[in-house]
Amino acid sequence: MSGKYRKEKDCLNCGHEVEAHFCSWCGQENIVVKEDALHMVVHAVSDYFHFESKFFGTIKPLLFQPGVLTQKYVEGKRASYLHPIKLYIFISIVFFLVALGGKDEPDIEIKKDTPALKKDTTTKQVDPAKIKGESIDFYGPNIVETIKKNKDRAKKRAKKANKGHHVSALGEVLDSTIEAYEKRQLNLPAGKRDNFVMAALQKKNIKLNQTNESVEKFEDGLLHNVPKMMFLLLPLFALILKLVYFTKKKYYFEHLIYSFHVHSAIFLIVLISTLVTWLVGYVYDIGELTFVLSFFWISWYIYKSLRTFYGNSRWMTILKYFLLIVCYSIAMTITLILGIGISAFMV
Repeated sequence: MSGKYRKEKDCLNCGHEVEAHFCSWCGQENIVVKEDALHMVVHAVSDYFHFESKFFGTIKPLLFQPGVLTQKYVEGKRASYLHPIKLYIFISIVFFLVALGGKDEPDIEIKKDTPALKKDTTTKQVDPAKIKGESIDFYGPNIVETIKKNKDRAKKRAKKANKGHHVSALGEVLDSTIEAYEKRQLNLPAGKRDNFVMAALQKKNIKLNQTNESVEKFEDGLLHNVPKMMFLLLPLFALILKLVYFTKKKYYFEHLIYSFHVHSAIFLIVLISTLVTWLVGYVYDIGELTFVLSFFWISWYIYKSLRTFYGNSRWMTILKYFLLIVCYSIAMTITLILGIGISAFMV
């Protein structure tokens, strides 16, 4: 009992008749509105532990009985478990908070005017004329020749810079302005010019390289789009499952439920391995070991869940497993390119 029940049988939420303690139309509990503080606290605590019991009751089959939770949900056994979308959203929020939480580490700035640095980092000037012909291992066979080559390279790059572009260490021409890029494209033969998509990406790349602020905005935008990209992958993966298992005559929503469950399980496995690595890391570094174990756990989980939910033989499941990996990799690559493009054009 959450509180004191009303004597009246009309639902305060929808107005329909309440036969018992809950409205059969909207599900609201028929309790007195003016409840005291104790009843309010008890109600909130009971709701919390109700969610907690459902959550832990869902996690056990999700992790250790691959495919069983999806099978039960599709069969209609849903009251004891969290809804697949709620489960995924809750786990993914924790996962991305852990995964992306450590990216903004404060940079340590070292001031040039620090007295200690001035004292320790003083260097003596070397006259190249005094060491002409001498062999210095650190700089190469002859320091004078090295200086001469660097001057020649600098002159060439200066000429290119005057035209609006410069040359990278690999000899690739990098335009510093959009105008320089467009001018260079016009000078190229028609067959060697960039197409519309490449031209748009190149111009955006030039814009990003002009200021550090643009690069930071792009990186932040891409990182914030990762959860959205993963959420977009869920229905795509369900569609792939529908095509691969077309002989099973399952509805699309059944494949979608499986997609939510399997992604939730993968995120949870990665979270567990991260937590174990972090805790044991105070004593011994087991990062590589947990990575290998989580990889095999995820691989086994996907195989077992496919076989349980779709009911194929061992070898047929393995064959379709590898087919799903190829299709999923293509879908992930397309989604990633889309995310990079959106993040770039939003800068």
